[in-house]
Amino acid sequence: MCIDLCCVFYLIWWYRGFRPDVAVIRIGGVNGILLATTDVLGLIGIAFSFYPIIDTEGKLPLSPTFIILCGVMTYLLLLLVTKYAFHRIVTSELLLIVVWTMLEVAVGNWLNVEGYLTGFRLAVMVLVLILAFVISIILYVVYYRVEEMKAFYAAMVPLVTEAMGMIVLVGLLVTKFIRN
Repeated sequence: MCIDLCCVFYLIWWYRGFRPDVAVIRIGGVNGILLATTDVLGLIGIAFSFYPIIDTEGKLPLSPTFIILCGVMTYLLLLLVTKYAFHRIVTSELLLIVVWTMLEVAVGNWLNVEGYLTGFRLAVMVLVLILAFVISIILYVVYYRVEEMKAFYAAMVPLVTEAMGMIVLVGLLVTKFIRN
């Protein structure tokens, strides 16, 4: 929930602070409050997401260390590929895309071990994560290659896909509990 709210506040902050041809202070006033709220909600969401995982590390098919190492390697590989193959300026969005994916993999991993996300539900969640990741990376690469207004809106799509991914996860969990 906190991560979804983080996405909402980030979208509002992005919309207010990065519209083409609008000069605003991105970190002061209302925008500063939006950014601070985004940061706090994101950190709370990460803490709540990882708290139950810490106690179950020995039972997990993928250790948190393995997920983090894969995330670091993925980030470094994508940084090199996007910078040198696609000549994309490296920005924090690439890190956010990779970290969000790592977080969701870790949460899905834990939910699978606990029996909340298995079989069809797990397959759906994996597909949603892959789609969100691929869409985000494609839009990250094309951001500086499209007209300014299209780039402005394209930059918001990864936040929407990540929020939708979390909403799908919640929906999968709710249907699991309703059926039981």
